[in-house]
Amino acid sequence: MIHLTLFKNDLKQIVRDPIMTLLLFAPLLLIVVFKLLELILVPYLAAKTGFDITPYFPYVLSFVLLMNSGMLGIVTGFMMLDERDGNISQLLEVTPLGRNGYLANRLIFASILSIIYGFIGTAVFKLPDLPFFTIVLLSVLSAFYTAIIGLLIFSGAEDKVKGLTFAKGLNTLVLFAFTDLFALPWLTFLSWFFPPYWVTMIIKTPDSLIAICFAIVIHVAWLGILIFRYSRRES
Repeated sequence: MIHLTLFKNDLKQIVRDPIMTLLLFAPLLLIVVFKLLELILVPYLAAKTGFDITPYFPYVLSFVLLMNSGMLGIVTGFMMLDERDGNISQLLEVTPLGRNGYLANRLIFASILSIIYGFIGTAVFKLPDLPFFTIVLLSVLSAFYTAIIGLLIFSGAEDKVKGLTFAKGLNTLVLFAFTDLFALPWLTFLSWFFPPYWVTMIIKTPDSLIAICFAIVIHVAWLGILIFRYSRRES
């Protein structure tokens, strides 16, 4: 069961930390910055060099969606680390909310924002070949990726200082969204096992049932494994 009181407490907790507050609203800034670059840079390059950057717009959208989810995932991870250090999570787990309820509330909070930012991002960049179903799917996958990053930080870091370092390393996962540009079969195959690659594939080939199925399976598998690890570790 999702408790609105916990959501309100989450907001209060985030506002008290300048870094988490910045990360919470940074996705909007990122969308605005890349949209301005699109409006300014595309006509400039076309006029000066004749280079058409529009074929690379799917990669731009993929990068924005993944970075937005990553930043919100860092917020999730940091909040869980704070609560573990203060023994708050253990206290909540013995309430009627329970361990599963605590984890669900913690992951859903930032994931909902990720879905909202996902819709905003796809609406702002307006790729013509992107049907509404694909927009919904990308937004849902953004929520999954937010939860994945949050759980990776929580399981891989002992405190927020180490968590920040760990989060920087996790940002390199975004590189898997661009591996098909290198045309290296081994690198492409490796990328199949990472969520960012399939986000790009869905944007590039929104009608591909194979890409959609693989994207869902990979995201669910990562999230399922991390939730299982969390349950084992906290039990």
